[in-house]
Amino acid sequence: MILTRTPFRLPLGGGSTDLPAYYEKHGGFIFSVTINLYMYIGLNRPPADDLIRLKYHESEAVERIEDLRHNIARAALQRTGVDKMIEISSMADVSDGTGLGSSASYLVGLLNVLHTLKCENLSRQQLAEEAFEIATQDLGLPDGKQDFYLATFGNFCVLDIAQNGLVAVSPAKVSLNTQQEFENRTLLFYTGIRRSSVDILKEQQVDLLENKIDAIEYKHQIKKIGQEILKAFENGQMDRFGELLNEHWQIKKNMSQKMSSDIFDEIYEKIRAVGALGGKIVGAGGGGFFLVYCQDGSQAAVRKIFANYGMREVEYKVDVGGTQILLNHPRSLGSI
Repeated sequence: MILTRTPFRLPLGGGSTDLPAYYEKHGGFIFSVTINLYMYIGLNRPPADDLIRLKYHESEAVERIEDLRHNIARAALQRTGVDKMIEISSMADVSDGTGLGSSASYLVGLLNVLHTLKCENLSRQQLAEEAFEIATQDLGLPDGKQDFYLATFGNFCVLDIAQNGLVAVSPAKVSLNTQQEFENRTLLFYTGIRRSSVDILKEQQVDLLENKIDAIEYKHQIKKIGQEILKAFENGQMDRFGELLNEHWQIKKNMSQKMSSDIFDEIYEKIRAVGALGGKIVGAGGGGFFLVYCQDGSQAAVRKIFANYGMREVEYKVDVGGTQILLNHPRSLGSI
């Protein structure tokens, strides 16, 4: 039995500059953090037959990898060459389609458990890149680098992405006091709306590939704001982060009509009126989680507004470990 735990992430700055259509021309920049909401992947090797068993919100039992309906699991098994006598189960603290990078966390956690099964010691960089390649090359998804790297490395993480796709990973210099202030004043609310990010990301990729001036300029602005947000965190200027978060959200809404909605805009106006400095829909937009930074003392008023709309607050802390092996207990020595 092998069990992995892989965190979800909150993007803080530079989001969507990790898309190949942008960084291949201009270089990308990401500043994000992982939190203690997790994807768990368990692996077992039932000895009575050679079936491939997969359990998620559905249950599958097939003889060939090609027959699996779950695209991500199928691609990961094909890449790693594990093709029989396998049972994989997943559990998550948050549903998919909520903007916290759950698909990437699933893939990274699954690859971690499969390579552990095969006694293959990949670096975190190799693990993140393999996950990105599976998503973009094997599955043709319009994903960026961020989700896979954050799920792998964890903590407050900075990604500098070169035009050739190489990623320089570094931990942000965030003090414990600043981390605690971030955790106390940045609130996370579930909107109850699940959606796929694929269409929004495809739209952005097409706009960039067609060299639409507005799309490129928006990304330039988002990258610059992201770099300023990193400085705010490293200097302990959290109210400055809130102000920049507001600037980021205004630009992000201009990138696509699918980013927000009349209800979200209405909520945003109300929370700003009671002391929220900034906020945004996490991830590609359109639903999932709403992240809000509050002036000290305004948290109760902001919570009340979201409660009035039936939106639940989800408490969290910063995760510092990235993907982890929680259990590795083979049935017998030398067996896989």
